[in-house]
Amino acid sequence: MKKSFLKLNICLILLSILLVSCKKNENITYDAIKDSLELNEDVEENLSLAELIASTNQLSLLTEALLATDLPTTLDSKYPITLFAPTNTAVMELFELLGDDYNSFEDFDSLLEQEILTRILTYHMVEGNLSSTDFVTGEMQTLYEGNTIEFIHTGDTFVISDASEIDAIPFVLDKKATDGTLHIIDKILIPQDVFEFLNTLNPPNTVEKTIKELIEENEEFAFLKKALVLTGLLDTLGEDGPFTIFAPSNNTLTGLLSALGIEFESLDDFNTEEEIDLLRDILLYHVVPGTLESKDFRIGPLVTLSDENSISIDENEDEYVLIDATTLSSEFLTTDIPAQNGIVHVIDRVLIPESLVNQVANSVSLAFERVMENAGELNTALEFFRLVQDRMNLEVLSEKEFTFFFPSDQAFVDLFNEIGYDKIQEFNNSEQGLEIVKIILSYHCVENQTLKSEDFRNGQVLNTFQGDELGILLETDIFVIDKTAKQSKLIYEDLEVLNGFIHVIDKVLLPQEVLDSL
Repeated sequence: MKKSFLKLNICLILLSILLVSCKKNENITYDAIKDSLELNEDVEENLSLAELIASTNQLSLLTEALLATDLPTTLDSKYPITLFAPTNTAVMELFELLGDDYNSFEDFDSLLEQEILTRILTYHMVEGNLSSTDFVTGEMQTLYEGNTIEFIHTGDTFVISDASEIDAIPFVLDKKATDGTLHIIDKILIPQDVFEFLNTLNPPNTVEKTIKELIEENEEFAFLKKALVLTGLLDTLGEDGPFTIFAPSNNTLTGLLSALGIEFESLDDFNTEEEIDLLRDILLYHVVPGTLESKDFRIGPLVTLSDENSISIDENEDEYVLIDATTLSSEFLTTDIPAQNGIVHVIDRVLIPESLVNQVANSVSLAFERVMENAGELNTALEFFRLVQDRMNLEVLSEKEFTFFFPSDQAFVDLFNEIGYDKIQEFNNSEQGLEIVKIILSYHCVENQTLKSEDFRNGQVLNTFQGDELGILLETDIFVIDKTAKQSKLIYEDLEVLNGFIHVIDKVLLPQEVLDSL
């Protein structure tokens, strides 16, 4: 059956792969080839180039290539010529890549195949008798009109450069024939326009490893590999794809466990179907269909494989970052690691989908509630905390260091007496009131610092989760100063929770934003 044009395109692409990226074959026995050319000088001089090639075992496939075209007759007017002859070993590599439809040059039977083969063969020929003593650095015109090869002096010899990245080495030189000169080289030469033509069909993918193989072989992804195996996703990343994966490295994935709650100490703790499903959803949230290189990054959403949940690309100080369901940014550590079935970018933390946001918020809330219940005098603070915990983006506290000041029951009584108990009803029953409670409690949380009582310094300024600042005053006791400038005393200290500490204070701290609304 005649080969389809699509199949031909694929084969031609494979040809370009061979010519561009193949290494020198280590199985070539140069001495054996030389021995096969040790002919009697008298006999040798009476042979034509075609006969000289045919009498050399290691060039039998070149004979087939010449016979598959009209070159032996069309080149009569060009003789004498110099031929750079690729060995059978180089040609066999071509057949291996082309597959079962190409077992010899007789299979090059379409017009397009004939044209490609003719151009390649004439690119191996130079008009006239060119001996090795005539080799000089520079370009030389071949019989493929308009295309040159380049001689490059290296060490004690010359190599021949073509359109590929690998130079040909002439290792058998100056075999004379009645109509020219023969030099044997260790690879096939490819002209520039043929190379470009093949690449326009489909640029060759010379990347050998899949995303799965990159993750398996790189110790930096050991934690990720274990998570992918546990969820059954590693084999998926070995499929055709293509995929773009934003891969957290080992030292960023450990934050995932604390984000899921203190009962998770390692991946071995994911032992129920529900927990594994959650982990699978998290991993799929890091995978985008298609190949997205960094040069193609644009601000906007990206749909992931996690039930169509999206992440977003944004800019921060002229650098692209990723934004997940927490609205926090993740920076790129490494970009554009190529794979056979996609591309890998390494990021600085785990991306959190909406499903995990809800899980984390619940875990953080429970941790806070346990500590506050044990403190015994935070019933009002606990009640308000439960009212607004869904509004406070608590999942951030699963990974960050923090210091939280909670007012005692008496502190809230004092505030209610000051502002009136009718305000309390507003807090409980209106959207605006609940928003004020959220702002107040956010003002009691200090970001990115884990401060025990012994760590406070006089005059210290603390940045809060709400945005305003708090001050520290050290006298005989520790006091916190809010926007009212009134002192709030630490009455119970150093309650440890997650990555931070809770301190109980005797006054409700008020930011300027709340003072303006009361």
